[in-house]
Amino acid sequence: MLGLLTALVHNCRHSMTWGNVFVFGEESFVKRFAHRSAWLYSLMAVVLVAGSVFAAFSSGAQAQGENIIRIHAVTDPDIFDPQKSSFANEISILALNYEGLTRQDDDLNTVPAAAESWEFNEDATQITFTLRDGLMYSDGSPLVAERFRYAVERNCDPNTAGQYQSILFEIVGCQAFAETDPSDQAAYDAAKAALGVAAPDDKTLVIDLAVPAPFYATVASLWVFFPAQQELIEQGGEDWWKDPALQIGNGPFQITSYDEELQVGFTANENYWAGRPAADGIEYVYIGESAVAIEAFRSGDLDIVDVDPSQIPVVQADPVFADQFLQYAVASSYQMNFNLTQEPFTDIKVRQAFSQAFDRETYCGVIRNGDCFPTTSWIPLGLPGSIETDLYGFDPEAAVAALAESSYGGPEGLPPISLYYNSDDTANTARAEWVASQYRDILGVEITLAPTEGTALVELRKEPTTFPQMLLVGGWIQDYPDPQNWLSVYWKCDAIFAQRFGYCNPEFDALVSEADALTDQEARLALYEQAGEILVNDIPGPFLYNGTQTVLVNPALTGYTATALDVEWPGQFTSLLTITKES
Repeated sequence: MLGLLTALVHNCRHSMTWGNVFVFGEESFVKRFAHRSAWLYSLMAVVLVAGSVFAAFSSGAQAQGENIIRIHAVTDPDIFDPQKSSFANEISILALNYEGLTRQDDDLNTVPAAAESWEFNEDATQITFTLRDGLMYSDGSPLVAERFRYAVERNCDPNTAGQYQSILFEIVGCQAFAETDPSDQAAYDAAKAALGVAAPDDKTLVIDLAVPAPFYATVASLWVFFPAQQELIEQGGEDWWKDPALQIGNGPFQITSYDEELQVGFTANENYWAGRPAADGIEYVYIGESAVAIEAFRSGDLDIVDVDPSQIPVVQADPVFADQFLQYAVASSYQMNFNLTQEPFTDIKVRQAFSQAFDRETYCGVIRNGDCFPTTSWIPLGLPGSIETDLYGFDPEAAVAALAESSYGGPEGLPPISLYYNSDDTANTARAEWVASQYRDILGVEITLAPTEGTALVELRKEPTTFPQMLLVGGWIQDYPDPQNWLSVYWKCDAIFAQRFGYCNPEFDALVSEADALTDQEARLALYEQAGEILVNDIPGPFLYNGTQTVLVNPALTGYTATALDVEWPGQFTSLLTITKES
């Protein structure tokens, strides 16, 4: 499917550099549903809500200067702590305020950031970073290698128990430290001392790796390496991250305000090593209802708006909006999440039935108005390590047979099933209702809808003990273009993400662990592809679609490039220095 998405790309008003990123193709679909009830309901809310929403942030933004880029965000973050966060809406805040040792450019190549260079030893089991001269935090205080050493230590610390902890398990001693009982002080101190990271001087960070890990320069671009200051974290306690005064960062922007469920404000960092950003500031404005956000965009209160799939036909039919609508491929994969520790999804035949009863073509083309591309595998086609398969795709007869072959014997033997989804936007209810109707009509299974507020749902998803029985949807957005990020980081038995919903396959682990340690790319890919086939056969949750991002963009915005990493807004990672709003 690589290279077929010409219609989508041609509709984008701004040029894009795709580099080594996948591009998908799909035929056009006939529109049968417009979700007009959700649209009309939302429009009624605009009159009542818009005034109060924008009164809360507009006066402060104007005081900072005219070149403030206001960006719509859907769900208020559960947390934005560099060593604890994992969700896209959390990371989008951290990536403005901080920067790692490396970063990714418009072509998703790894390039220097806080570190001016790095070097592996001969067998790729040690990496040494050399920091730039004169690095500073936004307040002008010096930024030295010890700050990055502490970031690694804090991420591996069992007291932190961050959501991305396992991504550093290649570091000598990190996994052992993470699994140490912190109440055993002697064991804790010994594990901490054995951690393979050192800052021998202010400009040098040395990381020892338990296995060869040639991808680790890119891992150093992630938020787990962001150098939040130890003394400020300790000063603020558990909720330190909520106080902008304690979030002194080294990124292109500096967080200056946080009003829970309303907005996060940033100003340009005058002390950023690469120079001051072109924009004076950025604001994230939290609005759950997409129709409310679109009306705010129409009135000039927002510069970038996340367009819900239900609104795509309305936007494309509007003569003004049509030229401001941008759609681009995002390196992402989504599944129907099952809690594999809860019945009936402990039974693989039930999982098979639910996978084969899901019409992905209709869901993407009609229900989501063409904002996604159907898939039955995990890594998007065109990316390294991807496999092409139609196993367990839409097949109603096979679905009914699989359910009959399950330990439950058919729909009548199943326990109650609840489908959780984010209820912040009413458009999500229509999609959940369609999914429930599919399973009722094809399998005879009655599903109870469990609408859940977005921030509360994120919190439920982070813990194995509270992970929903069935979730529309879960998924993964690429951190860096390597199969290790898609497979090992997410699906291994010791990965926090797989642990959340109870997936573990030792055979899969053995394959990806062997692949992770190889430097021969051809041999690595062969092993990752085998692991991908195991994943498909395990049916941990029906793989449904690969995503795109659909946004409205103020034509006054320039200096940005959309990449496959930009799941929240175009240019959010690679264009922070150059994006600006022309007067």
